[in-house]
Amino acid sequence: MKLIIAIIQDKFVNEAVKNFTEENIKITKLASTGGFLKSGNSTFLIGVEDDELDFVKNIIKKSVKDEEFKSEDGNIIVSGAHLFIVDVDKTIAL
Repeated sequence: MKLIIAIIQDKFVNEAVKNFTEENIKITKLASTGGFLKSGNSTFLIGVEDDELDFVKNIIKKSVKDEEFKSEDGNIIVSGAHLFIVDVDKTIAL
């Protein structure tokens, strides 16, 4: 089993939630702030079986897009989402 910690820019959150719901993927959404330009983000916690990992990553990929900002030092590309994928040895329901 894997735990996906997905930090998604707020402008893409509604689309991501819609896509997760359509595919019956259970999520926990947390509001968060930080990163480039201190923009709003939401952090999603998603538990998936190993064979579902690519499917969920593709849902996220189709929900967000990268953006390019111009700065004095050149162009900066900001990703619509950052994923941390963690192995889960066991889960406990209390």
